[in-house]
Amino acid sequence: MDVHARTETMEERELVGMARQGDQDAFGKLFLAHYGAIFRLARASLGEGAEDIASETFVRAWVALPRYRDTGAPFVSWLCGIARHIVVDEVRRRVRVQPHEDIVTGTFEHPSEDRLTLAAALDDLPDEQRQILELKFFLGLTNDEVGAALGKTPGAVNTQQWRALQALRKVMSR
Repeated sequence: MDVHARTETMEERELVGMARQGDQDAFGKLFLAHYGAIFRLARASLGEGAEDIASETFVRAWVALPRYRDTGAPFVSWLCGIARHIVVDEVRRRVRVQPHEDIVTGTFEHPSEDRLTLAAALDDLPDEQRQILELKFFLGLTNDEVGAALGKTPGAVNTQQWRALQALRKVMSR
């Protein structure tokens, strides 16, 4: 792991610790650092409504922060988990309010069906595989960065990414 990544991690852990104790400024810095990543995850999963999903993620994170446990994974992974749950809730809500005639005819006003399928499929993957795909494709991290975040070598990340994509392909083919 390079020195810059380690310094960022230590700085972020300090911010998380301060935010857990109620420091709104520290949480604001975490928000600024990770809002873009959470927004991209929400947009990739649902398309429209990504701003609402991202905002709700940080509201829920603030409320849940006292229960946060540092597992060694990046803080943004915890935020992604919250966002994923909100996305799943939104998918369920959209299915409930989808007009019956649109379901029968197969015509949808918004072509987000593929995104919803992808979000549901990602949720079916084991945590580690899902994390690697999120960090690589939603957050745009390199294998070196993902490896540093998860405590793995870049080669191990590459291998697990391949396995995760194979598993995702199987889940989506069902």
